[in-house]
Amino acid sequence: MTRTTLFLVFFAITSTAFSQIQTYTVKKVRRLERKETYRKLSNDDGFFLLPQFGMRYGQNPDPLFSGMQDLSLYYGMGVGYRKGNLSLESGLSLYHHTSSAVYFPIWEREEYVLNSDLAALVLPFTFRYDIPTGDKENIRLGAFLTSNCSLIFLKDDDTRSGTIREGEEQLEYSLTSETKSPFFFKTGVHSKIRMFNSAYLNLEVGHFFALGTNRQYTVTVDDGPPREISRKWEGFTWSVGAVVPEGVLEEKFRKKE
Repeated sequence: MTRTTLFLVFFAITSTAFSQIQTYTVKKVRRLERKETYRKLSNDDGFFLLPQFGMRYGQNPDPLFSGMQDLSLYYGMGVGYRKGNLSLESGLSLYHHTSSAVYFPIWEREEYVLNSDLAALVLPFTFRYDIPTGDKENIRLGAFLTSNCSLIFLKDDDTRSGTIREGEEQLEYSLTSETKSPFFFKTGVHSKIRMFNSAYLNLEVGHFFALGTNRQYTVTVDDGPPREISRKWEGFTWSVGAVVPEGVLEEKFRKKE
């Protein structure tokens, strides 16, 4: 092989290697630029989407039957607007409520009658305040207050009846339920953790409370007087969600085009 051939081979190899290095460097620079762009957009004020999922654990209001038996499962999609450290959010959520079991004094003891489930479409409205922490401000910590209004009940059993037996003895009962106040509230603390340099993981812990009865049950056993039992949607709650800024979504769609 002549020197000219060797030179041409060496030149081709080095040119290819240099071209690959140059291409890799350009791609890396572009990735860093996109990463910084998304980070900046996620920090900007503006609209955002907030899908979330959570649970509420309520205490049985009857002191004879303590324990977390009154439950709610909720999930939905929200939209919000952030200005500085303050955010306002709303949307729609679906709540599945399972009320604590209803007991009634029969045969000198508390006898289990029935619990009641229902599902409701709920309109939440949230005030949220948080502050960024850390050198890169990847975590935001704060507090929130949410008011909820039940708009439509999708599953609502108003009347149930049955028989309670004790040996050869039996009693007939009926249970009716009625919607009272559609409002209940949630307050607590939250943390937003930046993920993928473009969105936040939103974690919440807090407490549900109500200013009035949300659901009232009326139990009648045989010919006895009716007994009213009230339920409030209260108790410890946690939820997990994602905060996806509108500016980031627009930039990603623009990139695809």
